[in-house]
Amino acid sequence: MKKLIILVLTMCATTLFAQNNIWEDASYIAKNKLPGRATSYSYKSANDALSGDREISRMISLNGTWKFNFVERSEDRPLDFYKQDVSGWDDIEVPSNWEMEGYGTPIYVNAGYPFRPQLPAEAQKDPIAWYQENYDVPEGLSRQELYRRFYADVASKNVPTPPVITRENPVGSYVRTFTIPKDWNDKKIILHFGGISSAMFVYVNEQKVGYSQGSRLPAEFDITEFVKTGENKVAVQVFRWCDGSYLEDQDHWRMSGIHREVMVMAQPKVAIEDFFVRTRLDANYQDALLQIRPTITRGAEVDTKDWTLEAELYCPQNNKLLEEPITKDVNAIIYEGYPQRDNVYFGLLEEKITSPELWSAEKPTLYTVVLTLKDAEGNAVEARSAKIGFRKTETKNGQLYVNGKSIKLYGVNRHDHDHKRGKSVTREDMENDVLLMKRFNFNAVRTSHYPNDSYFYDMCDKYGVYVLDEANIETHGLMGYLTNQSEWHMAFQDRVVRMVERDKNHPSIIGWSLGNESGTGPNHAAAAGWVRDFDPTRFIHYEGAQGQPEHPDYTAYGSEEFRSKGRTANPTDPYYVDVISRMYANLEDLEALANSPYISRPIVECEYAHAMGNSLGNFQEYWDLMHSYPNLIGGFIWDWIDQGILTTDENGKEFYAYGGDFGDKPNDNNFCINGVIASDRTPKPQTWEAKYVMQPVKITAVDLEKGLVRMLSRFSFANLNEYKVSWTLSEDATQIQSGILHGLSLNPEASTVVEIPFKDFSTKANAEYWLRISIQLKEDKNWAKAGHELAKQQFKLPIETEAPAKEMVFDNISFNDTEDQIVVSGKDFTMGIGKKVV
Repeated sequence: MKKLIILVLTMCATTLFAQNNIWEDASYIAKNKLPGRATSYSYKSANDALSGDREISRMISLNGTWKFNFVERSEDRPLDFYKQDVSGWDDIEVPSNWEMEGYGTPIYVNAGYPFRPQLPAEAQKDPIAWYQENYDVPEGLSRQELYRRFYADVASKNVPTPPVITRENPVGSYVRTFTIPKDWNDKKIILHFGGISSAMFVYVNEQKVGYSQGSRLPAEFDITEFVKTGENKVAVQVFRWCDGSYLEDQDHWRMSGIHREVMVMAQPKVAIEDFFVRTRLDANYQDALLQIRPTITRGAEVDTKDWTLEAELYCPQNNKLLEEPITKDVNAIIYEGYPQRDNVYFGLLEEKITSPELWSAEKPTLYTVVLTLKDAEGNAVEARSAKIGFRKTETKNGQLYVNGKSIKLYGVNRHDHDHKRGKSVTREDMENDVLLMKRFNFNAVRTSHYPNDSYFYDMCDKYGVYVLDEANIETHGLMGYLTNQSEWHMAFQDRVVRMVERDKNHPSIIGWSLGNESGTGPNHAAAAGWVRDFDPTRFIHYEGAQGQPEHPDYTAYGSEEFRSKGRTANPTDPYYVDVISRMYANLEDLEALANSPYISRPIVECEYAHAMGNSLGNFQEYWDLMHSYPNLIGGFIWDWIDQGILTTDENGKEFYAYGGDFGDKPNDNNFCINGVIASDRTPKPQTWEAKYVMQPVKITAVDLEKGLVRMLSRFSFANLNEYKVSWTLSEDATQIQSGILHGLSLNPEASTVVEIPFKDFSTKANAEYWLRISIQLKEDKNWAKAGHELAKQQFKLPIETEAPAKEMVFDNISFNDTEDQIVVSGKDFTMGIGKKVV
């Protein structure tokens, strides 16, 4: 308790005397930043929008070379750089992390703010020993008393002090020019940053535009009044740390800069600013109601009388599905009335769709919605599009359902990481990650612990991966302190709302996560309340939401009773989450949760099977248990990729660096090397183990002498007849028979006994005979070629072929021990063993 009091008093005192820096003010999170909205691009025509090719949209990429200045201390930053001649500055590629371009130091920390006051360098290795050497500490103290005194004398002075940054704060200043074309003269111009870490001030043509923080979501600014036709200049000043960094204490490399794409976009003065698409399936999951809620913005000078908004739906082959477009009067959208009671009706545009192909991870069928804004004469003013999927997610009966089928999440946690580019990943990296997940039988990903670039979700939509989309909130180093502070409410809400607003149209996203390891409190509950009302079509997840104090059997966290009960101490979790989420529960605790009479919600392990080193040894046991209980809906391995950084030592030899290799302090050493794939995205042994355990068909022996095996389908939607089932019979390593089981039908979640029709064969002495069964793709998929193996099993046939043992006679064996070697000789051989170590 004393430790907690010291921590809280220190933070409160620091807050009272905080500097007046905007980037150290929890109540100041943005200036002139546009609201969050779904990712889309403005096109001139419906056909252009249907193509989805953003290169022909009203967009200009600002990726590439920028001028760059770097300082280690914010006090040394150039204050009026946006007015200066910067031709003498360095060049830097955008997007990138400046630490990967030779500026500043990458820092790897699992948990704990690297910008908090630090212990002296000599104390880092063994703080307690250093304390005993440098302070007047009585001998014979108990370990508990020693730690108490260390905290009071030293560590309490090194606690985080939100919202103040108590470390030198590096700043990067960026400048480049861009050209506005003449046909954008009458357009609204928006400057878009996909992601900056951690806070930035934006200037255009030497004028202040705005401010933003929040490292993992877009920041957009209306720069119409600041730009002109022809050449323009944009300048950005990025701070490595800000008050928002207290919400970003995730287990990964702490890096900085403009790390996602930058672009300038144009749209008409009357525009489709945003839209939200829902697909409501009927009770039989057969027909659907397509509902669209658009947001139309317009300049005050434009009369939109008789303007219309049209919606078209296109099948996967890009053929129109509607006899007539869904049409709505634009003024009816702009001047929509909101009722005094009840809620506004969602579907401003809607149409019943008969028997659409449904979207799932197994069968990710995508349709395209195209919205076209037309003026009073019927001319297209603007068009936008989105890929959508007809999909319904439900949590009921303690299970997770997609389109009426109970599913398991064979998931993994993923950080943005590249061994050469750090946290700035390319579109190719994102696509490769999703393809690898599919090929190794993962069907789900948690965006730990922040929203990814929107292109990543496009790939999950396209290839079929369920997504648990997670807000950029982790206060690990402060535990649950900030979620219980009202002055941080706006920052929590902003990060959750902007994530949901941007990603709301992706069918792959089946759940929203409110963050990671940040305690629980009213700021999380408030964010959950907004999400539940805004988007009731997805479940809400947050592992930190544990324990419900109002429950009669509640046990206070950290109490002796709580510690004795372990992970099952509290009977239920707060009302605002739809799933019971735990981390690293062992098999005993997980089974206890599954059997709890209090729990009626699905149970997920949001982190488990820590994949560091020679790991995943008991992965099969986890999944045997999960398949035994319908309410255990799966989990997400920690984590996807080793976060090693390719580095060269003083001898020019390449190696993968981890925490501390750059002199970064504090650091958590090699704890970032815990992926199921290597830093360069090559598979590791645990990758193959995960694929085998998670394979969609389980094959077990029934009577191998007769060739009988049982096949159990773990598919939720696919029939086994959609895949190729083949077998081989081998004598040792030589194949002697093979075949294909044509037309083998097996419904999802069903099982059957199958006879493998191998013929009688003669056996050899001392040979082993192996039956191998393989489930493969029959034809090419967009994520793998025909012949790709999804499942396999190998059985040793129970055939005795051992030859009689021969008696071995060893005659005339001699042994000679010399100074240099030991020599053994016999008939037709001599062998020497040297004694010297080479």
